[in-house]
Parts: sequence; structure tokens; C-alpha cells
Amino acid sequence: MGVILSFTKVTSEQLSHLIAAGPQAQDELWQLERADGDPSGYLDKAWDGLRYLLEAAETGVDLWDGVLLDGEEYYGWPADLVGSTAERLRDTPFTVLAAHYDSAAMDAANIYPGIWAREGDEALGYLHIHYATLAAFFADAAKSGSAAVMHFG
Repeated sequence: MGVILSFTKVTSEQLSHLIAAGPQAQDELWQLERADGDPSGYLDKAWDGLRYLLEAAETGVDLWDGVLLDGEEYYGWPADLVGSTAERLRDTPFTVLAAHYDSAAMDAANIYPGIWAREGDEALGYLHIHYATLAAFFADAAKSGSAAVMHFG
């Protein structure tokens, strides 16, 4: 068990409601589910490795963007942020991120989950899979003009 990060597509109206409700929206946030047919926004434990590579490649994508919804672990991403993130991800092939992969530096920087040097190329493959998940989620959400909720916990 460990700390994971995931995204769920929501309407702008749903996000406005969640922002207005603040911490009282906790039950609603726990019950958010991906609609049938929507791409998964589940990044598992790859989030920090992806964050590291996105930052190193100067993509302008910040996984910690958004509005804190519950004071703890849920962040709201408005539709315009979803759209701009989708564009940046579309314009950044994984090879650009992979050029910044340095397992020893990532372990030295305590990039979670601390598997980089031990797993080597397999860890890079793990990041590649989850980058594709991230890009597909944002492309789909942007195409429908959706907002998103990010869960970290």
C-alpha cells in the first residue's frame, strides 16, 4: 500500500458545487467514479516520477495545480486548466520526458516510491505507461470540455 494519485472527469457545474461546498463535500468526493467508457486517470504511485520528469522537461504541467477542495486530498481542476494541460501533454511525447530520466538522481532526490535505481528500465517503462494514461485522460476530458478532480492519498 502507498500513496497514489488519480483524476476523475467531472462537469464544470459539479466542480463549482464541490468548490462551494468545501470540506462538507467530503462524502461526494469519496463517491466520485469514472463514467463507463471514460479513460482512467489512475496514476498509481508513478505520480512523483512523472512530476519530476514533467518539471525537468519544463513542460509547464504541474500535477499540484488546481483548487484544494476538502482541505486534505482532493483538488479541483477547472475546464480551462484541463484544456491547457491536455495541450501541453499532447505536445510533449514521452521521449522528451525520458531524456530527463536519471534513476540515481531520482533516488537521491527521494522521488517517490524510491524504485528508480533498483528497477532501472522497468521503472522507466512504468512511468511511460502512466504518462500515456495521464495524456489520454486529459485529452478525453478536454475534448468534452470537462473539469476534473484530482485525488491524492
